[in-house]
Amino acid sequence: MNKLQSHKWDPAQHYKDSAVAKEYDKVRFSSLAGRVFNNQEKRIIQECFQDLPRDTVVLDMPCGTGRLAETLLESGLKVHGTDISGEMLDVASERLAGYGNRFTAEVMDAFKLTGGERQFEATLCARVLMHFPLETQIKFLRGVGSLTRKRIVINHSLSSPYQRFRRGIKKLLGHQQSAGYPITNAEMQRLLAEAGFAEVERRRINSLISEAIYIVAEKIR
Repeated sequence: MNKLQSHKWDPAQHYKDSAVAKEYDKVRFSSLAGRVFNNQEKRIIQECFQDLPRDTVVLDMPCGTGRLAETLLESGLKVHGTDISGEMLDVASERLAGYGNRFTAEVMDAFKLTGGERQFEATLCARVLMHFPLETQIKFLRGVGSLTRKRIVINHSLSSPYQRFRRGIKKLLGHQQSAGYPITNAEMQRLLAEAGFAEVERRRINSLISEAIYIVAEKIR
């Protein structure tokens, strides 16, 4: 994705394309590197929720194709998947049909909540925040946080000196940038605090080859 494409690209509309939804996992996770990342990410997500009582209903927002929801379901949890894209949820519902009513799905926009929505003990919010500028990230996470009673696990892209160096090299080589709006540690703390959370722990896949970071946070208000 070059700079011009990134400027025009709208995640709110992009994933409402049924063809994009159906090809999403294949495009991102079919290569060797993609398969390795997928397996490591699923392991981390499982670890972040492993202490929850069996049958706890976890909110997955945005759920996408249900790739990470499947990991939670395999762990004995229940999942309510929400997404702005009904097309992505169609893929998730087909993928997770074998789990019966342990998986439910609902089209929902984190920016347009009414205040009367269902509340959840824990929430997964992965692969979305890095698509928006920081101020919009805060608004999104506030929306998700309003549905969360206690724990939230978010995935983001870390902007450290080393990762900025890596991104510069990738740009010179013409490689696709992995995130539009990675954030620094200071920005991460602001994001969490203004959404009503405090960091408890963080996990990395491999800091030398990936800027992906996973934050476990608890509600503070």
